[in-house]
Amino acid sequence: MEFNIYINNIPTRVKEGELLLPVLKRFGIHIPTLCNMEDFSPTGACRMCVVEVEGRKELVTSCTFPVEENLRIKTNSQRVMRARKSIVEMLLSNHPDDCLYCVRNYNCELQKLASEMHVVERRFHTEKRPFFPDHSSPSVMRDAAKCVLCSRCVRVCDEMQEVTAIDFVERSNQTVVNSAFKRGLNISNCIHCGQCITVCPTGALSDISAIDTVQAALGDARKKVYFLISPSVAVSFAEHFGLKPQKEVMGVLTTVLKKLGGTKVFDLGMAIDLNITLEAEILAQRLREGIKEPLISSCCPSWVKYAETFMPETTALLSPIRSPQQMLGKMLKEHYANENQLSADDMFVVSLTPCVGARFEITRPEMAQKGVAEVDAVITIRELMHLIHMHRINILNMPASEPDKPFAVGSALGFKAGYSGGKSEAIAQELYHLLKTKPTEAFRYTPGRSPTGIKEAKVQIGHRSYVFAWAASHKKANRLLNHLRTNKKNEVCYIEIMSCPDGCLAGGGQPIEVGKEKWRNRKKICQEMEKDCEFSVAFTNTQLQTFLNTLNKKLGNQSLKTLFKTGFEFSG
Repeated sequence: MEFNIYINNIPTRVKEGELLLPVLKRFGIHIPTLCNMEDFSPTGACRMCVVEVEGRKELVTSCTFPVEENLRIKTNSQRVMRARKSIVEMLLSNHPDDCLYCVRNYNCELQKLASEMHVVERRFHTEKRPFFPDHSSPSVMRDAAKCVLCSRCVRVCDEMQEVTAIDFVERSNQTVVNSAFKRGLNISNCIHCGQCITVCPTGALSDISAIDTVQAALGDARKKVYFLISPSVAVSFAEHFGLKPQKEVMGVLTTVLKKLGGTKVFDLGMAIDLNITLEAEILAQRLREGIKEPLISSCCPSWVKYAETFMPETTALLSPIRSPQQMLGKMLKEHYANENQLSADDMFVVSLTPCVGARFEITRPEMAQKGVAEVDAVITIRELMHLIHMHRINILNMPASEPDKPFAVGSALGFKAGYSGGKSEAIAQELYHLLKTKPTEAFRYTPGRSPTGIKEAKVQIGHRSYVFAWAASHKKANRLLNHLRTNKKNEVCYIEIMSCPDGCLAGGGQPIEVGKEKWRNRKKICQEMEKDCEFSVAFTNTQLQTFLNTLNKKLGNQSLKTLFKTGFEFSG
């Protein structure tokens, strides 16, 4: 049913059941808000979106107020503007005055609102509550003093990730967001996805930064610093600086890292190719042996942590192959070091990734050999941009240079693995190559949705049909796995799960921006860069095949799967 409402005296057609805030946005009216998030339950917690409704004594929150026939709304009356400004002033009265030192300076929603509302003096004075930052986690830092109780992080952790590592505790003006029993995040059930950081409007949640550690390594003459570039980083790099999505982007980024002081720069896409190759071989072997349970991806460290914590029964189905980051780190610290007569202690390996969970991954005990970490530091895309601006490097005039051999070129699968569903397709391509019976048989990958909304695709190889499924976020992963258990669907042979919505392109280490437009734009760039790759799939990557032939000769009887094998807690 449709009817009219009046927005600032202008009639507008709306549908019954709609909430007022999205209607106002559709009408082209900007309404400030701190707590509202697309696709999440509205709470009205921040009260910033208040509007005036004719006939009502109190102002109403537009994010929770349903439209009514002949409703008359004023969005920017003097009463509304005074109320919004007072809310900002009260929030600032209990907020630290350390904007110059805050990681979110110039990218803070509270700071922006204060400017929009013309807050130029402190009208409210209160005794500020003493809080101490929580640095206990290897990936996420909490500073409760900067929290505005908007509930975004709580809802993301609960509704999207189904973890609930943090929640509101205490009551009234003593309310804070905290982990269970008010202990550090390091002993909570946090899975280190970093999605709470990306939705926080202030600096209450941020990275455990590795910038100083990397800077110290770059300045140490005894250390040789090796950078590993994830293809997803190249995509965000191109987007941030407005570069055309082509092969030269990786080359420009390589030059930048050399200017920062890197000894060598390697393309992590080659390790992604190897990871996909080995997983496809394991999957092919399982299918030949008639194993009906699906193989589940394990390249996302936050998903692995979630499975170990909440779904230990699934760890036996996880791929036993290390993530690409750890594979390349292991190859560098062991085989590359031996070949070039280097000491692993003098090598400092830095992974550039959109993944906050990778910081947790490098601290896992199985990711170190004889006390030496395979990867020494993780730099997120946010920190990479900070380093570039810190060193005042002009990207627009930067020439391109090739990444260093032997890890210089990855196939298009490296970019494909950056978005949800991409790795499933990559595994399907490799499986087709391993199992096809006729050389002329064409690869057909038919993605679609089942009637229940589960994302899956079918691949016909010979006379058999294989189903691949994928999910991004643990809410969707749980729905997928429960659907498979309930319906006993044995035809699904591979499941790709990523913790972040739409995969690494919406990772916890991406630049902080509100809305989904950036995710979609990155995916378009990613798909454009796929087309510009020299090799379309892993088995055509001649540099990878040459490297594998050399490595296999050195390993002798040891297989690559054994070399890159990892383990999981509670895998029994």
